[in-house]
Parts: sequence; structure tokens; C-alpha cells
Amino acid sequence: MSTLVTDNQISSYQRDGVVLLKNLFDNQWLKIAAEGIEENLRNPSKRTTTYVSDPAKNENFFFDARIRGEVDAYDNLMLGSPMAEAVAHLMGSSRAILFYISVFVRSPGTHTRTPWHQDQQSWSAVGNQACSMWLSLDEVTRETALEFVSGSHRWGTAYQRPEFFQNHYEGDDRTNLSTFPDIEAHRDDYEILAWDMEPGDCVVFHGMTAHGGSGNLPPGLGRRSVSVQWLGDDARFRLIPGCDDPPISEDLLRHGIKPGDPMICDMCPVAWPRN
Repeated sequence: MSTLVTDNQISSYQRDGVVLLKNLFDNQWLKIAAEGIEENLRNPSKRTTTYVSDPAKNENFFFDARIRGEVDAYDNLMLGSPMAEAVAHLMGSSRAILFYISVFVRSPGTHTRTPWHQDQQSWSAVGNQACSMWLSLDEVTRETALEFVSGSHRWGTAYQRPEFFQNHYEGDDRTNLSTFPDIEAHRDDYEILAWDMEPGDCVVFHGMTAHGGSGNLPPGLGRRSVSVQWLGDDARFRLIPGCDDPPISEDLLRHGIKPGDPMICDMCPVAWPRN
């Protein structure tokens, strides 16, 4: 049993599809994460997207997705911090396999919220043992927090990827998928979870948990956050017709991973247990 998570937290994750972990990261890990974000902003990858750029309102929303070996500070955070052990126990997996890291930087006062969506529906990975660990380097209030629909990881329905700002995902031709429910217009129909968070806290959520938000920032408050994606024992590689998001299937193929294979390679190593 891990000393990082309790039985109650494991039960909450399995039941709700999301759990809050307090004080998992100390100041040294937060400093390393900040160094990674600074380097990332200076040298974005081919996967970067500017979701919002409105000079008149002084709003900017930067996104990037990075894999192991691209940013040293991210590698140190993902492979050296307590996160891998914590997510393995929450997933009920004997190991934690690193997938990739998502990076979100909102300028102070940015109001644009992330639409409600499921992450794993567009991943090049299938399996129940798949999750994200999201942490902010800046204070999070409940009113500006990332929100989650409790139990939505057990809906059992594959939904189309909603439109993300100017990104329409025309490459994904899975037109047979259901339209994503309008959660925002019917909030009272769902149990929506979110928390006040301090730097060092994090939330871990299942890859199929419906989530959105993290916007409506007040003047003077920006948000630097990272979300590290993790896989467990039952995860397997898949090729999505048209595209995957983020687009890393080609990287996996170059590392010798074939559809149906466990996703373990130099790019996606077993981070826990550590050798």
C-alpha cells in the first residue's frame, strides 16, 4: 500500500472518476515544473496551439503537448516526483506508464473556459487504466477551477470530440459517435465536482471523465498548469481513423509500438516501480 494515497482516495477515484490529492508536490517540484513551462514557452513543439489570442482584451491561452525527451524539466517532474506511484495505486495498476504531458498557460484575466469533453476519446490509447494528473502552479479558486462530472467515466458512451475554440478536428471521421451532452446548459442534472487548490495540490481523473472549465480568471491572476497523462496494465495502442489528439501516434510507431501492443517503450517508460 502506498503512503501517498489512502483507501478512501482510491475509492473516490474509482467511484467518481476524479480525486483531489493535497500537498503531493513540494516547492522543489513546483520550481522544476515552472522551469519546464518557461522553456516550453521559449521553444514550443510542433504540437502547440494558441487556443485564444485576443490582444484587445490582453487574453492569451497557450497549449502544448510534449513527450519524454523533449524538455528536461518535464522529464524530471514526470519520472522523479511522487506522481507515478500515486496514480498507479489510484488506477489499481501494478505499474505507471508515462504517456505524455499537456501544458496550459492562461494570461491573467483570461475568461475563456475549456469546453466539456473526455480526453481519452481522442487518445491513441485504450484501456480502463488511463488517467491524468493535473496541477496548477498558481492558486485555484472553486469559481475558476477545472470541473468534473462525477461518475461520467462509467457512462459507457463514446462521444464526438467537441469543438475546441477554433479547432474543429476535421481529421476525425468517426461520425458514428454521439454528440457530447450540453452539460453547461443542464448543470443541475449532474453532480459537478471541483475544489479550491493551492500550489502543490493536484487532481487525478480518469481518461473518460467529463471535465471542463479552468477559466474565468480575475484580473491579475494567470494560470500555469500541467496535466500528465498516465497508463496502466491494461492500456493498449490504437490508431484512430483520421487523427489522434495530441498527434503522437507517429512517434509511437517510430518507437516500434504496433496497434494492440502495450504502450511501453523509451518514449513511454514504466515510471513506477522504479528500476
